[in-house]
Amino acid sequence: MTKNNLTYVLFLLVSIHFLNGQSSTLADQYFRLADDFKKNQQPDSSMVYYEKAAIEYQTLGDIEKFIASYNQIGIILTRKDQYEKAKTYLEKALTIGLSSLDQNHLEIATTYISLGVVYNAEGNYTQSLIYHNKALAIRLQRLGKNDAQTATSYGNIGNVYLNAKEYDKSIDAHLKAMKIREKVFGKASPEIIESYRGLGNAYREQKKYKKALKYFEKALENKIRQRGPGHIDVVRFYKNMSDVYYLMGQKTQGDIYNSKAEEILKN
Repeated sequence: MTKNNLTYVLFLLVSIHFLNGQSSTLADQYFRLADDFKKNQQPDSSMVYYEKAAIEYQTLGDIEKFIASYNQIGIILTRKDQYEKAKTYLEKALTIGLSSLDQNHLEIATTYISLGVVYNAEGNYTQSLIYHNKALAIRLQRLGKNDAQTATSYGNIGNVYLNAKEYDKSIDAHLKAMKIREKVFGKASPEIIESYRGLGNAYREQKKYKKALKYFEKALENKIRQRGPGHIDVVRFYKNMSDVYYLMGQKTQGDIYNSKAEEILKN
């Protein structure tokens, strides 16, 4: 436990003594503490406090925040490759959400997305797409077609289609995400990089290498502009470029980008 987190835990324990039954405040403090542990890459501690928060929120009848707590637990378990446990939490969140909230509530959309991610990780792409499309439908209705969260849903769908080897559908979804991100954030934004990478990956798998290079280069230029040419975050983009050049049989160009990546990793 870091010094900051230890201080926060002590603060929480002292606060509990003075809360005098103010459960809402206690629940929110548990949730904030869980967020802190998550940010500091302490997932097990994070889940403990999301669980505590969920119990308090359920007692209070705050279904939205209860679902938010369970969504976070599901996300952490998915990252730990504990898919069945993740689905247990997410399915409970979904069941309670659908019976208690508007079926088009944005927190329910988050649950659908989290389930979509789990099924994608398991290789069940059909089920993953069902959940991601349910989330997309909610976001389109609640947020509109030119919203960042809507773009994220299209990107999620594009990634699942890529894994399912349905490359035309992957490209279509990533193009939709890219166009929204261009409108919302601009062509030089950090957010649009994921669209460029998704398109580059799909075109690479189709062996349309020139188009793949076009989007990987856009992603690389964007990342260099944000981070600088020697930043560790740039490595994977150099690798993307080198991989495509090798596939094209252009070893010299591939070596150039690979060397740039290796040089950064050495420093």
